Amino acid sequence: MHLLNRFALVIFLGAVSSVCRTIAAEPARLSKEDLGERFLLQVNYSEDESGIRSFKTSRSRIVTFERQGAALVVLEDSATATAATEPEQLFANIPIRAETEHYVEIDLNAGFDKVYLEEDRTGEDYYGRVDKDDRRAFELFDSKVLSIACDGPLLVFDQEARTEDGEHVVVHYYLSRYRPDPGFQPFEMASLEHFGFYETYPLERSGRSVLYAMKFGVRTPIVFALSAGIPPRYREAVRDGVLYWNRALGRPLVGTIDAPAGIEAPSPSYNVIQWVVSGDYSSTSYIQSDPWTGQILHAHVFVLEEAMMEGDLEEQNDHLRYIVAHEIGHALGLRHNFARGRVTTVMDYYGRRQILSIGGDIGARKPALPYDSQVMRHVYLGERLFVDALPPFCTDGQKGCSPFPPPRRRETLAPLP
Repeated sequence: MHLLNRFALVIFLGAVSSVCRTIAAEPARLSKEDLGERFLLQVNYSEDESGIRSFKTSRSRIVTFERQGAALVVLEDSATATAATEPEQLFANIPIRAETEHYVEIDLNAGFDKVYLEEDRTGEDYYGRVDKDDRRAFELFDSKVLSIACDGPLLVFDQEARTEDGEHVVVHYYLSRYRPDPGFQPFEMASLEHFGFYETYPLERSGRSVLYAMKFGVRTPIVFALSAGIPPRYREAVRDGVLYWNRALGRPLVGTIDAPAGIEAPSPSYNVIQWVVSGDYSSTSYIQSDPWTGQILHAHVFVLEEAMMEGDLEEQNDHLRYIVAHEIGHALGLRHNFARGRVTTVMDYYGRRQILSIGGDIGARKPALPYDSQVMRHVYLGERLFVDALPPFCTDGQKGCSPFPPPRRRETLAPLP
């Protein structure tokens, strides 16, 4: 790290096989032959806001590196844009520290000096089906390199800084050559009338604007790693909450492992379920996907112990099964479903009695709830959806759709993100 700080942060970007040739004790280089090639850049960060830590993602982008004088500019690829936006957007300006006939050495720490506020997990429940390009960002001050490492084809760069308000922030950048999964089948979202998934930002395809559902590919298992911090008395309940989704999908596509030593969320190579205590995030989940196809590449799930209601161990575990099933639903791409009436999904907020009943059914390995089964099999597996038989649906931001039941039940709520 001392030599990295001396030379500033420089990274070598090349073909997938050569992205991670960087040696921490040496400046790294960008081959001039790779200028103009496409890279996938993903960003997530944690921020301390008045003593409360929050975890967020920034919009994933396909970018290119181009030479402009004494700097490399990072441009968002025009294929991500719609007709209503500029063809290319400047994402960063990275100083060139030195160069040879074939290479340039760059200072990524100086170049990445702001974080954009647009999230990766989005959709029309926030913005409507309207082309939108939000360039709001917060600047980074006194930034320094925490680490630089290779994780398979990814180069992982961790940066520490402070915001204009003096708050502490840690930013994680994942960078790799853009190689979309040729076997992944995007799912176009036509509307939010009957069911809801998080979506890509609008994309121009065949002369029209489309949005793809965010979902994992199904050619390989979808594995969630349980962090070491999960107490033994709760680990089985956490696994039950994850594996609920196999019954929804009708096949064993989702699995769990114990996270290897030292692995915590966020992780570039594991979908981690992180056990947290007061002050270390809240119960929530975040996903990062391929912005052109919607394929989920990283999932980060945080479970706050204090979110569990009081009660005996059995009641706590039943509540935890519901919490985990709800958050894993988000990690698999599902939005909330706040439609009132009978219980048809784990993606709603419920009172104590219903939560314990749902958690008990999950622990007893009973069939998945009907909305969860029908929608997941349709989007993930291509099964036909019989809309007339589908349970009611409404989600965040839709007119008349509230996450909270009538006032007479409000005192029993246990809301989740």
